[in-house]
Amino acid sequence: MRKQNNQKHRKRITAAICMCMGMVSALVGCGSSAGENKSGDLPVITIFNRVNPDVVIEDNPLIKLLGEKVGVTIEYNAPPINNYDEKLQITMASETLPDIIYNWHAADSYFESWAKDGLLAELDDKIQNYPNIMAAVSDECWEAVRSTNTGKLHAIPKPNVDNHWGIIINQEWLDNLGLSLPTTLEEFKDVCHAFTYDDPDGNGKDDTYALSFQKGLALTAFQATFGLSENRDFDGNYKITQKKSGYIPYLTYIRELYADGVIDPEFITNERGTDQEKLFSGKAGIVLDHQNGVLSYLSKDPDACEKYTYIGPLKQPGGESVCYVTPSFWGMWMISADADVDQCLKLIDYAMSDEGFQLLGVGTEEYYNSYDLESRQIDQTAEQSANAAKVTSSYLTFAYAKDGTAPFIENATTPERIDKFYKDFNAMKESTTIIRVPAVKASMYTTFTTDNPDLVTKREEYEVKYVVGEIDEAEFTQFLEDEYFPAVEAMEAEYIQWLEEYESKN
Repeated sequence: MRKQNNQKHRKRITAAICMCMGMVSALVGCGSSAGENKSGDLPVITIFNRVNPDVVIEDNPLIKLLGEKVGVTIEYNAPPINNYDEKLQITMASETLPDIIYNWHAADSYFESWAKDGLLAELDDKIQNYPNIMAAVSDECWEAVRSTNTGKLHAIPKPNVDNHWGIIINQEWLDNLGLSLPTTLEEFKDVCHAFTYDDPDGNGKDDTYALSFQKGLALTAFQATFGLSENRDFDGNYKITQKKSGYIPYLTYIRELYADGVIDPEFITNERGTDQEKLFSGKAGIVLDHQNGVLSYLSKDPDACEKYTYIGPLKQPGGESVCYVTPSFWGMWMISADADVDQCLKLIDYAMSDEGFQLLGVGTEEYYNSYDLESRQIDQTAEQSANAAKVTSSYLTFAYAKDGTAPFIENATTPERIDKFYKDFNAMKESTTIIRVPAVKASMYTTFTTDNPDLVTKREEYEVKYVVGEIDEAEFTQFLEDEYFPAVEAMEAEYIQWLEEYESKN
C-alpha cells in the first residue's frame, strides 16, 4: 500500500494527540479509514475544510443533498477557522488522511512537501475526464498549483472572482465640477487637481484631496497603465518589474501627483480599508479597487451606487487601456493518495457544474425568492439570507466563482443595483483590453521577498523616498544599478526563462 511504502516519509502523531484532536474537533484522521462504508450501500467521502463559523455542519441539508446528487455519503470535518492551519498540519501527519482536503494557502511549502512525500494523488491523467472541472478552472490556475517538486498536479484550484483592478471615483464630485470620467494620465491629473483644490463637495472648505490608497506603492490599476505585470515589456522582452521601461515613469507619475498635493499624505501608513473610510467620509474622492467595489461599499455607504463610478485602468502611452488579470483561485482541493480518486473527482465535478455551483452558492429555493444564475441576481429576505448563512458560505463552495463571477454579486439585491454593476463593468470591458497573465512559479522569484527581506525593504523605502521627493531620479537609479540589480541577477534569469517556457507551452 502507498501508506506503507511512504511510511518513512511521514511523521506519526501519538495516540494522545489523536485523543486531543477528537475532543477538540473530531478530526477525521483519528477516526475510521477514508471510504469505509458506514452508511448502507453508499461509499463514504471524507472532507476536511475551513468553513465560516456561522455554518452548521452537523445535519447540514446542502452537504447531504450534495452527497445524494453524487451517490455518496459525505463525512465533513470543519475545524474552527482560527486554528485550521494547526489542525491541517496534524491531520496531514496522521495515519489516515481525509479523502478531500482544502489547503487555503494553495501551493505553499507544506503542499510541496506533501506532494513530494507521496501523500497526494496525481491527477494529470484523470482531470480531463471531468468536463465541469476543466471548464471552471483556467489554464493559468492549473499551472499555478502544479508542484515544483514532482511536476505533477495533486490538487484542484478553487476558482475565485476575477478581479479587474481599476479606479473608483466620486461621481458626485465630478458632476459638481462639470468634469468627465478620466481615461488618460493627463485627464486623471486634472481631475485629481480639481478634487483637491476646487471644493468638489461645495462646503467652502479646503478639506479634500483626490487620491487615497493603502500603504505601499503596488498600485495595480496604475501599474497596468505602465505595463508592469507578468507580460512582455513594450519592447517585446520579458523583464523583472524594476527593469521595465514603465517602472521609472510609473513612480515619476506618482511623484508628480504627490508634489501637486493631491495624494492622501498618510498613504505611507494607511492600513487595509483606511482609504475606503476616507472615501466614505468625503476626505478623498478616488480609491483603487476592482469591479465589485461600488456594491461592496453599500454596507457602509447606502448611497454608494449613486455616488461612485468604477472605471478600468487609464490608457497606456500607446493609447490602449489594458487590464492584466492574474489567475484567481482561493486555495485548492487536495485529494489523498489513498482515496478513491475518481469518486472524489466526480463529487468536485458536480460541485463545479451549474447546478452544483448554484446549490452550494445560494442554497435551495427555501433560501431565496428568486435567483438568476446568468445575471447572478438574487432576491431574498433578510430572514432567508440569515438562514442561508447557516448552511452555506464562501468556504463551503467548491468553486466560489464560475466564469470569474461569484454565485451572487455582493449587495446586488435590487434590479437597480445589478444594473449599476453591469453598467460600469460592461463599460470597462468594452473600452479595455483584458490580458490574462500567469502566476509565476519560478522558485527564486516566488521566495525572493522572504529570502531577501532587507533588500526588498530597502528597495521599497527608496521607492517611497523618490515619490515624496527625498531623493532624485539619479540617486534612485544608482541604488538600482549598484545594489539591487546585481543582487537579483540569478532570480531574474530564472524568472525570464520560466515565462518564456510558459509561453511556449501555452
